[in-house]
Amino acid sequence: MKAMLKKMVVAVALVASSPVMAADYHGASPFVSRQDQARMERERHERERTARLERERQERARMERERQARLERERKERARMERERQARLERERLERERQARMERERKEHERLARLERERQERERLARRDSHYRGGWVN
Repeated sequence: MKAMLKKMVVAVALVASSPVMAADYHGASPFVSRQDQARMERERHERERTARLERERQERARMERERQARLERERKERARMERERQARLERERLERERQARMERERKEHERLARLERERQERERLARRDSHYRGGWVN
């Protein structure tokens, strides 16, 4: 009974990969064959390899998610900057149009003012000329 218990403890220690328990019974117990020990060691290595591969896969997946998130942030930032650029260009275009309209209105106002001055000058000259019939009165 005690021998079976020792064999079970060694098997559990090897399966659990506890170096302390395995060291207590490893080699001292004739109840676990070398073949069983080698098989359990292979299984432990396989579990470790599988766990390592899974950790690496998860790390790659995490890095890919981070990369995708960064690319999305960069895309949104570029889109925001483009919208701001388009809005600035539109504001500049509207300001140029406003300035051009104001300049046209100023020129039109000046033209109308000049025409009015010319009309008034013609009227003044016409009134003056209509009163003056030439020559001196002696």
